[in-house]
Amino acid sequence: MKINKQEIIRIAKYVFSAGSSFLLDLGCFTILSLILGSSTKMIFISTIIARIISSIYNYLINSRIVFKNKSKKGVIGYFLLVIIQMIMSATIVSLIKRYLNIFTTIIKFIVDIIIFIVNYIVQKEIVFK
Repeated sequence: MKINKQEIIRIAKYVFSAGSSFLLDLGCFTILSLILGSSTKMIFISTIIARIISSIYNYLINSRIVFKNKSKKGVIGYFLLVIIQMIMSATIVSLIKRYLNIFTTIIKFIVDIIIFIVNYIVQKEIVFK
């Protein structure tokens, strides 16, 4: 894959989109967990609501600014990718944590960086093509 100036700009936009989506997700989760409480059920609900909000924001930024594809066809693929990403992240982090005594946040950070790279390729080549 040849990387030209346009691709570098697209990658920079994608990094901004992903980073701001992460901050939105974390902020919504924090606010919701403060309001709803920290029981397992409320953490689960806070996580889902925060992910819904941040993924809608991320979809809008990616479809309109990063990949400049306003077609509605990509929405199903994008949200399927979001669900797959959540399942993959949770599963891989859980498996690594089970066998290695490493701080969970470090594991999640590394796993999510790999997923971030794969997501860029999938969104560019499939979802928003």
